[in-house]
Amino acid sequence: MTVSKQNHPDPLYVIFEQHLFNFQESDADRKTFIGNIISEYLTYLRKMNIIIPHALEKAVIEELGSQVNTMLVKKIYGCLSIDEFRKSTNGTQKRTARKRYSKIAQK
Repeated sequence: MTVSKQNHPDPLYVIFEQHLFNFQESDADRKTFIGNIISEYLTYLRKMNIIIPHALEKAVIEELGSQVNTMLVKKIYGCLSIDEFRKSTNGTQKRTARKRYSKIAQK
C-alpha cells in the first residue's frame, strides 16, 4: 500500500509554504528567507527525534538550501519578488498551507 504525497506532503515543503504565504519581511533577502525555513525544518526534525550527525550538518544544510531555493524559484516564477507572489495568491491557497502547517506543528 502506498501513501499519497497529497495526503502527507513533505514537512520541508509545508514549512516553505507557510513562510511563503505569510511573508512579512519585504526587506529580507532570499538568503535570510531560506535560512529561516531551514532553521525551522531542523527544529522540526529534532522534535521528531531525527538527529543529523555533526559531521554531516553543513552538507545537509547546503542541500536543504538548494532544495528550498529551487522550490522558491518554481513557486514564484513570473513574479519579481516574494511579496509580489504573496499578494497574487488567493485565500484558498493560504488556508490550505495553514492547515498543512498546523498538522506538522502539532507533532
